[in-house]
Amino acid sequence: MDWNGDGLLDIIVGDRNGYVTYFRRTGPGVNDLASEGHLSDGSGVIDVGYSSAPVVVDWNNDGLLDLLIGNDASSQGIRLYLNSGTATNPVLTTWVYIQSNASNINRSRCCPQVYDMNGDGRKDLIMGENYAHVYYYENTGTDAAPVFSGYEDIKSAGSPIELYYGSRLWVNDWNENGFPDLIVSDYNGEVYVYMVDLTGAAEETTAQVQTCFSVTPVMNPAQGCFNINLQAPRGGNAELRVYDSAGRLVAAKGATGLSDGANLVTIDAGSMAAGVYTVVAAVGSEISTCRMVLTD
Repeated sequence: MDWNGDGLLDIIVGDRNGYVTYFRRTGPGVNDLASEGHLSDGSGVIDVGYSSAPVVVDWNNDGLLDLLIGNDASSQGIRLYLNSGTATNPVLTTWVYIQSNASNINRSRCCPQVYDMNGDGRKDLIMGENYAHVYYYENTGTDAAPVFSGYEDIKSAGSPIELYYGSRLWVNDWNENGFPDLIVSDYNGEVYVYMVDLTGAAEETTAQVQTCFSVTPVMNPAQGCFNINLQAPRGGNAELRVYDSAGRLVAAKGATGLSDGANLVTIDAGSMAAGVYTVVAAVGSEISTCRMVLTD
């Protein structure tokens, strides 16, 4: 995550005391980090009480990195700090709570993550919490203005995931099959990997398979450019968007006059840093996504 837009990956970390600390990378080495102290907002140092759990994401798709923070107390909810500064000089001023059905999302020791879990091109919200469940809030709004209207437990083998207190998680395509998997830890120090069950994919994904519209990598990992195989059974025009791991739109390309069947679309990635990206393709109301890894 490049917090100050200098092309180097920085670190933002929460702590038990409720603060959020920014470590700025000063060079290419693993230990080339300088502590910039606690992050602040318009009223002073950010303090959420206990067990701050920050997530950096471009929440409103304005090209600037914003900050979500979970915390220890179930009465506090998840804070959203929108960045009112610039890409190279982030400024956090006021904050609001993230809501579902017009009520604050309150979870004890909440550890949120933001990810498009159902492949519809909109960022969703998932979280671990004190009692070791993992909850999924589907975004029913837009990618630039998320709206949440309830939640469901993420399940494994037909039962809700339930570990030993204090679940913390990360979403990643662990086996590089284009679907999001879960890496979850708990208070015992164990780490679990939950692979997506393709037979239980979301309704939107099932619809994509039935229409045979799909977007897949030609080669993954890639260097220099993303070569995408776009399967368009009825031809037409497509729009492709590329998002980085923080949810920022980093590239967009229109593909016109598609043939009936497979089409090769190339997206220039020369200005992008190495990392994991999400490619979202849309033809009319149909959407398909894939994950791409860009190497140096």
